[in-house]
Amino acid sequence: MDKIDFLSAGESEDSAIRFTCGFLSKVFLDNLKLDIFKSINLRCLDANQANKLDKLLWEQPKELFIPHKLSNDKDGQETDIEISYPGVKINKNFDLLINLNPQLPSNYLDFSEAYQIVVKDNSDLQERARLSYKKCLEDGIKPNFID
Repeated sequence: MDKIDFLSAGESEDSAIRFTCGFLSKVFLDNLKLDIFKSINLRCLDANQANKLDKLLWEQPKELFIPHKLSNDKDGQETDIEISYPGVKINKNFDLLINLNPQLPSNYLDFSEAYQIVVKDNSDLQERARLSYKKCLEDGIKPNFID
């Protein structure tokens, strides 16, 4: 892993989902400008959150289409951006992780870059993100926190 950034994304799950759509748009456009594309795994907390993110990505941003699919959608076209959650088997290696789940996946070190979305809810989600930050330090990685 080259880097992991913890990104402050508001005080609720809904604000974090909206933030993630905007952040993904920026990453997607940056890749297009550089004429490269990194495959992206958008990891969610659960199926409900994954479906909310999927629905919002079809609507926003209005000026940009970001090809994506749910990882467990066997009928969907292949794409380099997939939305997953714990319990869904992922059959490909991704370059980049954008993690809405406050807990890092066990394979987070396999990604070249990772972004941990932090919900500053002063409760469970924020505390679990703190534990993920500590896990990075224990694994010898110095994360950046971007407020």
